[in-house]
Amino acid sequence: MVTELRLIKADSPHYPVGLGDLEDPPPIYVVGELAEPSGVAVVGTRRCTRYGIDAANAFGAAIARAGWSVVSGLARGIDTAAHVGCLDASGHAIGVLGCGIDVRYPRENYAVYERIEESGGALISEYPPGTPPDRWRFPARNRLIAAMSAAVVVVEAAESGGALITARLGAEIGRAVMAVPGDIDRPASVGANRLIRDGAIPVLGPGDLIEALSLIVGPPPRTPETDTPAGEIPSGGIGIEELGRMWGIGMAEVLARVGKMEVEGVLSIDGDRVIPV
Repeated sequence: MVTELRLIKADSPHYPVGLGDLEDPPPIYVVGELAEPSGVAVVGTRRCTRYGIDAANAFGAAIARAGWSVVSGLARGIDTAAHVGCLDASGHAIGVLGCGIDVRYPRENYAVYERIEESGGALISEYPPGTPPDRWRFPARNRLIAAMSAAVVVVEAAESGGALITARLGAEIGRAVMAVPGDIDRPASVGANRLIRDGAIPVLGPGDLIEALSLIVGPPPRTPETDTPAGEIPSGGIGIEELGRMWGIGMAEVLARVGKMEVEGVLSIDGDRVIPV
């Protein structure tokens, strides 16, 4: 049962500013809260690899820790991984649907829908309740994802598909387009690699992404220092590379921060693992 469903028209003061850049901004149905800080779209193929899932999850967490909203389509694969990373980092997630908000599609994402609502995020759709997830609705949905975001990050994309449509639509309305490079013979990386060839900004990890976004969007609403206390390190320890993904920063910054925290006596280093004291 959908609760607190409201319809927001283009002339409403509550209408998302970015959607106004569309040629014909549609009224939207909304459940939850639309945040003021800029959103960042993280999109990609449903037929993703473990490499793509890990990257999308880390990017979602890094964006959340920086204080921006994560915008995606709640599809299988990359979209889901980005949303889960955002939610695990207590961030603000916005799911843009290609069906009615009361139609939980795909069904296996029901728990993610619930987490977005319960965490203060938002679900939006231009389609009224009860509208089925017909295939033709999803390419149309992608323009909303692009418009609600200051940048579109393509993690993995095949030669064609929704992620590339989102990137193209984003570029047409002035959004920055970024992409994660992948193996040249990996089908799931063909689209992202071609975006980079054609001028998209390559992003090589969470720290690299936040640095690039800071130049485009402006300084993050939150600073990593205040969002990553030693108490977040698992009691059994964590690998240094995994810690970097959790914190959403580059390896150089991880090593600098870990060294400082070791001197302060709040953690110790055992090989390549960091252990809280």
